[in-house]
Amino acid sequence: MTVDSFVLPRGIYTPIPTYFKKDYSLDLETQVEHAKFLHNAGINGLVVAGSMGESTHLTRDERLSLFRTLREAVPDPNFKIIAGAPSGPVEEIREEMRLAKEAGADFSIILVPGYFGPNLISQEGIIEYFELVSKDSPLPIIIYNYPGNCNGVDIKPETFESLGKLPAIVAVKLTHFNLATYTLLGQNTDLIETYNFRPFTGLGQVLIPSLSVGVFGAIDGLSGMFPKSMLKILELYDAGELQKAQKIQYLVTKVDEMVTALNVVGVKYSLNKLYGYGETLTGRPPLSKPANLEVWKKYEIEFNELAKLEKSL
Repeated sequence: MTVDSFVLPRGIYTPIPTYFKKDYSLDLETQVEHAKFLHNAGINGLVVAGSMGESTHLTRDERLSLFRTLREAVPDPNFKIIAGAPSGPVEEIREEMRLAKEAGADFSIILVPGYFGPNLISQEGIIEYFELVSKDSPLPIIIYNYPGNCNGVDIKPETFESLGKLPAIVAVKLTHFNLATYTLLGQNTDLIETYNFRPFTGLGQVLIPSLSVGVFGAIDGLSGMFPKSMLKILELYDAGELQKAQKIQYLVTKVDEMVTALNVVGVKYSLNKLYGYGETLTGRPPLSKPANLEVWKKYEIEFNELAKLEKSL
């Protein structure tokens, strides 16, 4: 691959849920239907079998089946397939990437293995881990910086000074609200211009603040439900129509608070309510408790307003 092929284009990417039938087998038909819907809406790509897609509840063969099925269903090379994987040892992750590439993935997104927590996992150890994972990597790598899902392990801005210069490391998904990190990475012209490193927010709640400090877009679950609304914020921001963008941002922020509270099951419930997707509105066990509708109802007014806006776009 050339250096240019390593760049993750600016835009909005959707971490999609994995759909299951009532017996918890993969529902590939619904998976394809949802992917085509997002492609037609203008979304730039999908995170498949990531945390929203219950990577840890899937077998390797199931993950590869998802990558292969969605790549065949949407062959557009501009629609990126980002392969998720459960965190694990270096050699397993490298094998996951090799097989994901064969199945049609364009990028891989990788968490820090956080089992031992921040007291034992050093920033130097994180650098060494990604140096080993990325050496002669078959796929360009997006680092997934998600302290809430990694036992509190957070990658520091100064650590990205080293990670962002590794040839196969092309981006980071920042799933936290530390706008200082967003700013330090978004304004790091050396990493961005010399090394083609791209920071993205993982939280649609802060899309406009993120864009304002140089972040390249969002990799956010709400775009699976309201893709045109998320893309509209980006379009309006780029056109300098900040007030109009802020009005949509308010609704996105309110509804994304529901996603934060209910996560996978909230997204699955919402997608079924909006579009009828899915037979099983939970995850695989132990993620098998339905969404708490009392929590969901807190956001119902804004949810319906955003749904109305989405239909109008």
